[in-house]
Order: sequence, then C-alpha cells, then structure tokens
Amino acid sequence: MSRIFKNIIILLILALFINIALTAQNAIINKLPFNSSAKNDFAPFVVDSTIYFSSDRKNELIKSYLDQNNNWLHRIYQVQIVSENNFSKPILFSATKDYKLNTGSIWLSPDEKRAFVTQNQAPKTNKKKQQKNLLGIFTIDKISGSNWQTQTPFPYNSLNEHSTAHPTFSSDGKTMFFVSNQNDSYGESDIYKSDFENGQWSEPINLGSNINTSGKEIFPYYHPSGKLYFSSNGRSESNDFDIFVSTFENNEWGRAKALEEPINSKYNDFSCFIFESELEGYFASNREGVDNIYHFKIPFPSFPNAQEEVEDIFCFTLFENGPYQSDTLPYKYKWLFNDGITKMGTEVDHCFPGEGEYSVNLSVYDTLQNVDLFTVATYDLPLENTQQIKIECSDTVKINEPMNISAKNSELKGFIPEDYYWILDHSKKTKGITINHIFRKSGTYTIICGAPSIHNPQHKLATKKTIIVIE
Repeated sequence: MSRIFKNIIILLILALFINIALTAQNAIINKLPFNSSAKNDFAPFVVDSTIYFSSDRKNELIKSYLDQNNNWLHRIYQVQIVSENNFSKPILFSATKDYKLNTGSIWLSPDEKRAFVTQNQAPKTNKKKQQKNLLGIFTIDKISGSNWQTQTPFPYNSLNEHSTAHPTFSSDGKTMFFVSNQNDSYGESDIYKSDFENGQWSEPINLGSNINTSGKEIFPYYHPSGKLYFSSNGRSESNDFDIFVSTFENNEWGRAKALEEPINSKYNDFSCFIFESELEGYFASNREGVDNIYHFKIPFPSFPNAQEEVEDIFCFTLFENGPYQSDTLPYKYKWLFNDGITKMGTEVDHCFPGEGEYSVNLSVYDTLQNVDLFTVATYDLPLENTQQIKIECSDTVKINEPMNISAKNSELKGFIPEDYYWILDHSKKTKGITINHIFRKSGTYTIICGAPSIHNPQHKLATKKTIIVIE
C-alpha cells in the first residue's frame, strides 16, 4: 500500500545567506578641519550643503564681544560643504552676526527663511544682585536677501524662572521640541514639546521619564523618521554626556537607547545632526580637550543576491491508492487533521492555517455503520515559515505620500540582525527596522532590505520586493 503527499504550492524554500566582503560595521569618525584648536565648536545643523554651528572663537580683529565673565561670546557660524573632507572658511551667520548675546544653537527651516536660535535674554547682568541671565528661544524671519527681521521671543520664555533652549522641529514644522528647566522637570533640564495650533504655541508638555532623567537632557534633534536624538548625562555614573535615541510608538516615547562607540565615548558627546539615512551625520565631543565637531559615517553593506520574498502558503493534496476505493463497497477513506478539519475521499486538498506541529490521521470509514473500521496511517507534519526578512508595505503608493515600510515580522529563527539596511529608489540608503519614505516619481521600484548577523558580519539575509508608485 503506497501513501503519497503531493505538495501543490511551493513550501519551505529557505532564503539564501549572502556573503559579502565587509567585516566591520563601526562608524568612521573624523574631526572637521575647521574646528578651532583652542575654542569650542558644537551644535551642528545642516541645510543643503551648509553647516551651521555655535562657537566661542574670536572673529573680528578690532571689535570683540565678551560676556559678563570676559569670555568670548558663543555665536553662530556657517561653512559650505565642498566635499566630504573639504569645507569653506567659517563665517558669521548674517541673521545673528551683530547680536551681543551668547547664541548657543540654531534650527533653520528647509527653505532657510526662518531661524530659531537659543540666546541669553539679557545683554548684561548685575553680579552683586546675583541676577540670572536665562536662555530663551527666538524666531527670526528672512525679509529678503541677507536681511532678517527683528527676533520674536518664544511665548514660554521666562526672564526670571526658567530657561528655554535648543529648539528642533517635527518634519511638518508644527511641533517644537526644546529644553527647559521648568518646575515640573524630572532633573536639572528636561525635553519638552509645544504644538503650533491656531496660530499660537500650546502649553509645553514634558516628554516623560523614558526621555528625561534626574540629570540634564540637552540638544534634542528630531529626525525625519520620527526618532528623537538627544544628549543626556543622567544615565551613567560618570555624569558625562552621551547621545541617545528614542522612537515614538503606541502613543509614547520608547526607552532611550545610547548610540554605540565610537560616536559615544568616555568623554562628553552631545549635540548631533543625523542625515535622513541615519548612516551619516555630525556631533560634538570634548574627547580631545575642547568641544569639536566630528563627522561620522557608517559603512553600508551590499546585498547583490537578495531573494524575492516568499509567501508561505501551507496547502497540500493528499491521496491514497489502497484497496478501499470501489464505488460498490460501503467504505471511504477518512482524513482527520489536528487543526479540527475532517475530509472524505481517496484524494483531498487541505490548507493548514500557518506554522505549527500538525498531524494527519487516515482511516477507513464504514458509511453503513458510521464508524471507523481501522487506522491506515498517522502522519506527523511539522510546518515552518521560510527564514527570511519580510518587507511589509503597500504594493502600490502615490507619489509624494509618506510610506511606512517595516521588517518587524521577519522570520529569522535564531538569526540576530546587527541592523536592517534598506536600498530604495535611485540607490537611496537608510537603516532601521521601520522606515518612512516618500517616492517623488512614478514607476516600478525594487525595495531591498538586508541584515548582517550580529555575531558574524559575513552571515546575512536579504529580501527584495517590487512596488508600484502611481501619480
């Protein structure tokens, strides 16, 4: 008696491991050549090919601006990025070059027509009265050319009670994240947010204990992916600043995660700007004695043999060639599946609901007495999903509409990814288990997602998926 399983849909095709030459995933760090050897440069912010930053370097030969402690003022400078390692000479930012106040950070709108800066609010202080010189956030709008409007204070600045500082904005420009030491702060300074609604800023809201600590949280940077990068000295015994990142999910900010070495170090590392790909950016550190700005770049692995994503469908045809198949006999083959389904016949089709340990019992059934006569055989059928990165996104999307793409439900079976790397339209590259992307042109695109093993960078999985972008 022969018993045969005939699989009618492809099943259990294992995704191929991909070998590549890359052996290290650590970021490459370089100090920028325009840093001052004796002064402090920090708070980088990039628009197009221009880096804006704060520095207390001396600029003029004759006219000098000093603070109440006779230190050089921190002012905003800008440099042009000529190439990765080539920059123009730093010059003062025109919107703030004549301000006689410390200017500690800047955020510019994408069109560079609106600037938000952090400054001391009082040009002078009375030391005998121990007068505070608190920080405030100010808006400056470009009128035309290099002409800028008089600055407008953020409505929640305070001259006597608390500072506000280091503004950064959501991608739509409607939410400001900033630092303050208000009464409801968890520590010395916390990160807050305020929404621009009906032409005015809403009451600031503290981002909570997953972000803020009993120490200082400073220099937030909102990334286009929705992540919040920031600096904190409240998460280590050394009280040194490190750079952290948190993601907003399920209506709350997730627990902050420290960036790995060599971006973070045993020194103070703070005030970052991260490019959209999250594979490159700038940050400040005092690892060489003074605050300098560094460029980092994370090598991107290649995935030349990415496999098409496999759709796991556990469907089979089962048949039996035994003697009990005559139309003249009152006997039939009965198939009992342990997912609760029973079928009759010499040949049956059945689809299992998904991965799991299944069994099939085949018996001969007496249709006259309505009883099982005897068991022919019992089959054990373990079914597993294909080991692969699963790319979850819409098959069709419109141009200029945000698209969420995720690898959260990948079937990895013990494979622990170092990270998820994505190749999108026109070789655009980024990383992360979940990403957001906007396609600007219609057409057919192939999305590739690859992941090196955290234990062996030579051991990798990669999947590709085709989508259509329409007008």
